[in-house]
Amino acid sequence: MKGQNTFTTSQIDEIKKLIADKVRATADKQKGIRAKIRKLGFHYSDFSSKKDGYTVADFEALICSGQIKVIGSNYKPTEQLTTKPTTTIKPATTTVLPSLKTTDLTSLLQTFKQNRFDPTNDSETIIPDQSGNYILCLKPNSNLSTVSVIPILTSFDELKVVYTGIAGGSLRSRDYRQHFKGNNAGRSTLRKSLGVLFGYKQIPRDKDPSNGKTKFGQADEEKLTKWMCDNLIMFFLPTTDFDSIEIKLINHFNPPLNLKNNYNSINADFRKLLSTLRSKK
Repeated sequence: MKGQNTFTTSQIDEIKKLIADKVRATADKQKGIRAKIRKLGFHYSDFSSKKDGYTVADFEALICSGQIKVIGSNYKPTEQLTTKPTTTIKPATTTVLPSLKTTDLTSLLQTFKQNRFDPTNDSETIIPDQSGNYILCLKPNSNLSTVSVIPILTSFDELKVVYTGIAGGSLRSRDYRQHFKGNNAGRSTLRKSLGVLFGYKQIPRDKDPSNGKTKFGQADEEKLTKWMCDNLIMFFLPTTDFDSIEIKLINHFNPPLNLKNNYNSINADFRKLLSTLRSKK
């Protein structure tokens, strides 16, 4: 064993915080956070041969199983994490839906509910590396940044819907890595929309500013990444019918951050404001 398997309550809390930071961090910062975790004596490789990363839920599972002991306390892992495992989603190859022609919206939404991803606690490996659709919702008690026009939000699985999108290639690469970890709003319309609502200043994305493509400054991009991980939940659906399903989802939920193909009169003023904010350089 490289590390130790017995910790104090304060060490447990510090390790959990660092693990949560690691899950949210970009790849270039994760190495430094892992070093801090190991300095506290925790080496995940002592308990698992898994090479695809670990989450707070994985750490607390070690406590529940008795593999990690807590000194002098009646420590209890977070109820949400112990009652709702984060790795029970079936492999993506078993959740691909049949043609849209044989699947109604109710069935689609039930499948979405089975595929829930929380970027704070879950490993990105539960997101399939294939095409599909996704729905982004606000976590309980979270809100979009307040602007002069307040959008009306609909709900899915008791959470407020803000955006729905498609991944023509990979849900994992498009949804998680570009939106949540990409730190580049120039490659994510979702990040661009959220950033302008926060009032972040747009700067040229590329060395040649004449192409008009923009992103935010590094500090703002990092703040945006943290906000997204702390405040958003993603539901995903592996499928090849993503274009047709996207229209159904937009018509059903009227997500305020969806500008393209959204013709609902409700939130029209908000979408107009968002479009104006996005066009400002």
